[in-house]
Amino acid sequence: MLHFSDLQQQATHVQLLAFSAAYLDSAAALCERLCLTPSDTNYAHGAVVMSMAFHSLELFFKAGIVKLQPQERFAGRSGHDMDTLAKRFFRLYPKKEFQFEVPFGHEVPEVVGGIAGDELAVLRAFVEERKRQVPEDQRHRYPIDVEGQPWQHANFGFEPNSFLGTLRELQNVYAHLQPLLRAG
Repeated sequence: MLHFSDLQQQATHVQLLAFSAAYLDSAAALCERLCLTPSDTNYAHGAVVMSMAFHSLELFFKAGIVKLQPQERFAGRSGHDMDTLAKRFFRLYPKKEFQFEVPFGHEVPEVVGGIAGDELAVLRAFVEERKRQVPEDQRHRYPIDVEGQPWQHANFGFEPNSFLGTLRELQNVYAHLQPLLRAG
């Protein structure tokens, strides 16, 4: 029998790291199965893989933030916004050894091929509105939005072989960074 009390004795950031690793391992295991059995593969299974990977990364960032800011609470939409969490994490951990490419990010570059400032503002507003309409933390978990309607402008896809590579890269990031985040 596995008991939560064993984990509960650890610091909050260590608990979050444990759950983060468990979600990522589960996503990778299911994704591997989907790669090996294409006849059993469908978008619902792929969405579950993406949901677990997304939640894993969310918990990873929260673990790093809570380690340095123990009073931090993640209320509201920003607590699930990957871009917000990543920016906060990287501000708290600016050293190069903590930097990595974030899956599920929606960053608009500062300079986009000579786009005028007002056009860039429209582009940024579009990205923010799209994130609001189709929240990343929800679209992989549910086939419909909170109103019970199909996702607007939904053109979702999943390819297990390529996503498995993304999961492996994230596992390598965790293997490198988790000991640093657990220490001290």
